[in-house]
Amino acid sequence: MKAYNETWLRNQYALSMAQRWKQEGLISESQWNDLKQLHAEVPHNPNIFIKIGLFLFGGIAFCFGAGMVFVVLGEGVGFAATSLVYAVGVFFLLRLLIKQNRFHFSGIDNALIYGIIGAILPAVFEIYSGLKLTSAWSGVALIMPVLIAMVYIFGEPLVAVGMLGSGLFIIASWLVQSALGKALLPFALMLVTGSIAFVVRTFLQKPSSFYWQTALEWLRIASLVVFYLAGNYGFVREANAQLNGLSSPDPEIPFAAIFWLLTFGVPALYLYGGIKQRDRSLLFLGSVAVVCSVVTLHQYHPFLSVEWMMIGGGLLLVGITYRLIKGLKQPKAGFVSVADAEQEERVGLEAVVLAQLTQQTQNADHGVRLGGGDFGGGGAGDKY
Repeated sequence: MKAYNETWLRNQYALSMAQRWKQEGLISESQWNDLKQLHAEVPHNPNIFIKIGLFLFGGIAFCFGAGMVFVVLGEGVGFAATSLVYAVGVFFLLRLLIKQNRFHFSGIDNALIYGIIGAILPAVFEIYSGLKLTSAWSGVALIMPVLIAMVYIFGEPLVAVGMLGSGLFIIASWLVQSALGKALLPFALMLVTGSIAFVVRTFLQKPSSFYWQTALEWLRIASLVVFYLAGNYGFVREANAQLNGLSSPDPEIPFAAIFWLLTFGVPALYLYGGIKQRDRSLLFLGSVAVVCSVVTLHQYHPFLSVEWMMIGGGLLLVGITYRLIKGLKQPKAGFVSVADAEQEERVGLEAVVLAQLTQQTQNADHGVRLGGGDFGGGGAGDKY
């Protein structure tokens, strides 16, 4: 029940790779023309400004259509029922638009996806009231199947992140109902998000994950962010004060030494994983986490004034950047300082191009994958 044609997505990926190779002089003009003919069917991919315009237009059109439906049908059958009927109608209309116009995250389809979810919510609230539920987490649990279905059908990344947030909210709501649960909350969140990140990374290495590649990568990054925050000393200390209604200044938390270790250990783990797996996402997250950890340390144990910290940190970053740029002119341990267009791997390039020209990539089980774990990709695997 996938809404998008996966062949179009694979064609788009193949052409983007071939265009980069052509710019680098790795394939000839005739090969490039053959590839364009072979992969002519690609989704509509406007630039970012047009996407924003289409998104706004889609949102306005959805709201206008909703108003027209309520004017015509009224609320005789109930607001929730009318809204649900409208959501179902827009769902099938969106599938038709995607098929006819080859939309794929073009802005208008994203807006309609969010609109469909929003139009389903009144029916969910009606069920929530009818069942006489009182807890917030039970209402969110009723929404979860909708989010899961939309992620499966459309692979929309923001909806996938919302699904993760909803699941974590349910778990946190269960745990904060008891004193023991509050104490275990950070460790439970780290366990859940760490497991999700591991499972997602494992699934990303399989060809069957291609359709949901973007959503899964967003899900993995969001899980890693929550994993770090759940172990950050400052975040845990502030959350502990809020959950227990403690007055300022916030008192010391139990197991403080463990959380200080996690505050600096998790960024080190991200950096190590990024270097080992040639994963730019992990490298970026690790770098940002290091900065957050230093700020956390300074917040509770000031060792320099803010001005001197900014000056020292800036000089340190400039020095590290200069050293890396100079030192990585030649490849070292799988890293090199070159423009993005030159970062794709060269191993087996001729075989890949030949496969494209002989139409082998039209089969559903081929190994062309978005990102794919290369240094220039999203880090789905550790093959360089």
